Amino acid sequence: MDSGRSMKVSVIIPVYNVAPYIERSLLSVLNQTWQDLEVIVVNDCTPDNSMEIVRKVVSAHPRGTMVRMLEHEVNKGLSAARNTGIRTATGDYLYFLDSDDYLPLDSMENLAKPALQYCADFVIGNYKVTGGDNWVPPLLLSTGFYEANEVILSAYLKDKWYVMAWNKLVRREWMNANLLFFKEGIVHEDDLWSFRLACCAKRMYVLNEVTYYYYMQLNSIMRSPSKRNLECRVIVLGCIFDFIVANSALQTNRLVYIFFETLKAKYFDRILYYCADEAFRYESYRVFRAKKYLPARKALLRFRIGPVLALRNLHYALPVRAGYVYFKWYIRLTYYVSVLPVKLKRWFHL
Repeated sequence: MDSGRSMKVSVIIPVYNVAPYIERSLLSVLNQTWQDLEVIVVNDCTPDNSMEIVRKVVSAHPRGTMVRMLEHEVNKGLSAARNTGIRTATGDYLYFLDSDDYLPLDSMENLAKPALQYCADFVIGNYKVTGGDNWVPPLLLSTGFYEANEVILSAYLKDKWYVMAWNKLVRREWMNANLLFFKEGIVHEDDLWSFRLACCAKRMYVLNEVTYYYYMQLNSIMRSPSKRNLECRVIVLGCIFDFIVANSALQTNRLVYIFFETLKAKYFDRILYYCADEAFRYESYRVFRAKKYLPARKALLRFRIGPVLALRNLHYALPVRAGYVYFKWYIRLTYYVSVLPVKLKRWFHL
């Protein structure tokens, strides 16, 4: 890409049941200092008056002509809405904005300049949480250009950049070439999408300053995940497994193995914590156990995985039912160990 020319950014905003927030979100895009923008609003058959608000904002704003409004005839979910935006976009780069979040007014300018300069596959910025104070995954990389897939993937597998799809400026041509669409019909789609992004990218720029305001709704903080939510974790893990076994380089990557086995434990922890259905717990374990591209003993020798993961992986050496009991015991024990310092501080009023 010629760094001497302008660059169009397509901002994709899915809309579903966000009437209290959509005006703030849309105005934060229309008022950006970066001029070459295309705003794609995807109405995912919202039942409220969100689109009435969108039309009102667009008709009154001097830059309203840059907004394109697309309609789903039925509700298809966040992934499908994003995919509709991807297929319709004409910008050089794509940017996903959730419709209850909003942007600093110089966000696009700050992200687009390094994208132009380095022809990055994607640019990632930092973000600030508003509306709540729950823990969210941080950006742990310094501002700068990161080249080579080994570097980018390693940083992702070590949790140095976050999984959420928003606040990433992604080169459209490269994204389409790598078929980086969102899996439809599930939640936790960002876990799968960002893993594939990390596996494909060779040129990443990090901007460690706030380019996104993530609004944490209080009702979403308090609400427990549904059974479907937990089922989707099982689906996502299976999709990640399929992606790994289709790529021999990933199968021989020590960090990928540790990441994948740790993801099993993370997902299973959520299933144990939020779901009392013992049949579903057991069936989820059976799926997780079957998604094993390297025998535990071979992984121990090849990857030198360390005592913690080796101890967790003992469940593979047991019969299925006994392995389930062991894995469940291990996950619960590690959870209690992790929360003990917090509880001690509360007990002693520290």
